[in-house]
Amino acid sequence: MYSMKTKSIKILLSFLAVYFIWGSTYLAIRVIVTDVPPFLSMGSRFLISAAIIFCIVLFKGKPKITKKEFWSASLVGVMMFTMGVGVVAWAEQFVPSGITSVLVALLPLWFIIFDMILNKKAAPKLLSWLGIVIGFLGIVLLVGFKDQANLKHIAYFPMIIMVVSSMCWAFASLLSLKLPRNKNGFMNLCVQLFAGGMANIAVGFIRGESATDLVTDMGSHSLIAFIYLITFGSVLVLYAYNYLIENVNPSMVATYSYVNPVVALFLGWILLNEEINIQIIFASALILIGVIFIKKGDATGKGSFRKKGLFSRKLKHSA
Repeated sequence: MYSMKTKSIKILLSFLAVYFIWGSTYLAIRVIVTDVPPFLSMGSRFLISAAIIFCIVLFKGKPKITKKEFWSASLVGVMMFTMGVGVVAWAEQFVPSGITSVLVALLPLWFIIFDMILNKKAAPKLLSWLGIVIGFLGIVLLVGFKDQANLKHIAYFPMIIMVVSSMCWAFASLLSLKLPRNKNGFMNLCVQLFAGGMANIAVGFIRGESATDLVTDMGSHSLIAFIYLITFGSVLVLYAYNYLIENVNPSMVATYSYVNPVVALFLGWILLNEEINIQIIFASALILIGVIFIKKGDATGKGSFRKKGLFSRKLKHSA
């Protein structure tokens, strides 16, 4: 009974971290990329985060990882943190934040599709599909048409790249549960961040980004955002995210893409005295209804996530 209660508390705290912290990271990334190169900054962020997590691993004991586990985690890391986050950081230079929210809100759909393909799961209940549609409509209403005029002035290629990026994130999250992985979740995350960080650095140099600009052009606001992304936006929230991936159905985990914009708007209202109108309140209610429907639709599901995951100590895998 105690272990189940503890697990429920961990899941709740993990959702709070993913909902609220990731609700602010897009803003932090936008602050950074206005001053410094996107791929080099994200690469540096992930490498520093990997170093911090490696120190945690060393503190807990001597780390051990097989070649298969290392390369599996590296593949997942490149897909999530380079093709996922790094590419989004680059695209945020060209795509308005409202449109970004709508594109990222497709994430629950990709999770369901790839979960059906990789894990041969049955299609979710109608209630879950309805929740996805309602939540997505809520995001569209939340954004409103404030960015509609900007559509004529932005390149569509970055928007397409953002959609592909969210697909890579969902696919890699599910693939991580199929590949050989270390029983130490921190070790897995460390390798993922290291590989993703190195790949971001490589892409940055190939694009001609300057390491000098990364240091000299980073202002005080960018530095604060950078430190925030390392500590809260990487080390803490990614641990919480991976914990959810192993314990909660994927479509429910992906609801953070619905909740994050709501959190960002209400944080702006609380901290920056930004306007909250009836449209925002109604859209937020729609999003909440969508999340509830997705949760209800998954309530009786027993996906593979409940039986195995990145942090399972009883997991058996090939060496």
